[in-house]
Amino acid sequence: MKQLSVLLFAILAFMQIANAQNLTSVDFSARDIDGEDRSFQEFLQQVRGSEDSPKKGVVIISFWALWCKPCKEEMKAIQPIFEQHADKNIHFLAINTDKPRSIAKVKAYVKSQGYPYEFWLDPNSEVFNKLNGQSMPYSLILNEKGELLKKSVGFIAGDEEHVEEVMMGYLE
Repeated sequence: MKQLSVLLFAILAFMQIANAQNLTSVDFSARDIDGEDRSFQEFLQQVRGSEDSPKKGVVIISFWALWCKPCKEEMKAIQPIFEQHADKNIHFLAINTDKPRSIAKVKAYVKSQGYPYEFWLDPNSEVFNKLNGQSMPYSLILNEKGELLKKSVGFIAGDEEHVEEVMMGYLE
């Protein structure tokens, strides 16, 4: 019984650490779909604003791939929420993990959908692995400092409502 209690305590402690993931000092670079090198910390700085004019904001990082149907469903479901709250400081960073030979297809797909999001490429899944990705879609909702508000794996219809609740709960 004592061993079971210790095991449960260890699992709960690990879950707390996992839930407390913090990207405030994590930096990574990736190319966007137009071939420009981008830095995550510079991206966050734009969300935060300046010392003279700080802003409260939310960043959704979503890892996706062309072969992942739930990933595509998530991006489509989030779009109306993103557009409805366009006046708020909300940013969606979609990071694609398809292999290098698929990059042209990724860019064509993104352009055909007309999404208003930032699209970066992670063809070797380095960023996905760095941020503890296991399966897709893998999404992180962060505040402007890079502190984790919510982490989710997978997507089913209706999950977008929880995303909106987390975002608006933080911004209000």
